[in-house]
Amino acid sequence: MAIFNRYFTVLFRLKTKWISLLLIIQTVASFAMSFFNFNNGHVYINRTIFSNFFTLWLTIFVLSAWLFTGIFYLTTCLQNERVSGNQTWRLVPIDDKKLYFDNVLSSFGAMLFFVILEIICTLILGVVTFTFDSQFHTVTIEMFADIGRHLQQVDLEIMFNFFGAIMMAILCAFFGYFIISFLNYSSRALLDFLPQALSKAYFRVIAVFVIILVAWLAIKASNIGLQIISFPFRFMMGETTGTNDDLALALILMLVINLLFWFLDTILFSKFFEAREGK
Repeated sequence: MAIFNRYFTVLFRLKTKWISLLLIIQTVASFAMSFFNFNNGHVYINRTIFSNFFTLWLTIFVLSAWLFTGIFYLTTCLQNERVSGNQTWRLVPIDDKKLYFDNVLSSFGAMLFFVILEIICTLILGVVTFTFDSQFHTVTIEMFADIGRHLQQVDLEIMFNFFGAIMMAILCAFFGYFIISFLNYSSRALLDFLPQALSKAYFRVIAVFVIILVAWLAIKASNIGLQIISFPFRFMMGETTGTNDDLALALILMLVINLLFWFLDTILFSKFFEAREGK
């Protein structure tokens, strides 16, 4: 366990070393988009900067957080595969299955750390906006007053839908790691051990399966994504009825799919996936 924790720490640091740079870029970019207007290739100073600058900055920062979170997630996916294919990492004194799980878990930990930092930065900017923007100050007070009035209406159904949606987002994050590793490991294994004709047939079958699976996930993700985004607004309006009646089934199916691909990935990684130099 000590070895597992040690390599988790090393991988976590490796995957989080660019976080500060991403946050600086996001902050500066959102500040610039708030301070300046861009129109027909020309740059203009925002004339309403003194009345709504901080609110606009906060809005752009929150919207850009989705983009930068996606970018960071993709970088962790790429780093996963680089570590898996790195000959040095394959020689560390740890079982291949534990190394694979360490790799995936450190990526999720880095992703969670990035999300927490995004929330902290948003709260800090929100406090600044609350202090200097009187209109935002008033709206925020009214919003929290509405939340306080509706807190007594929260029931088990709405709490299950909310936390279930968060759990689905976590499972989807793990699914992305698992499916990318599966495609990487299986393709490499086929190219190394099977004739070319069999490899092409296999890829056709896998492509059809992945398309069907991704389509199902896209439908579920759209419904659940709307649940997450609309929950605060529906809550403040007093609409506390759940909308995801099949959320429990979706969570169970997603968990089973993740466990299946985790099992397949560990087998492929430990038995058929050979690391190469220069990764």
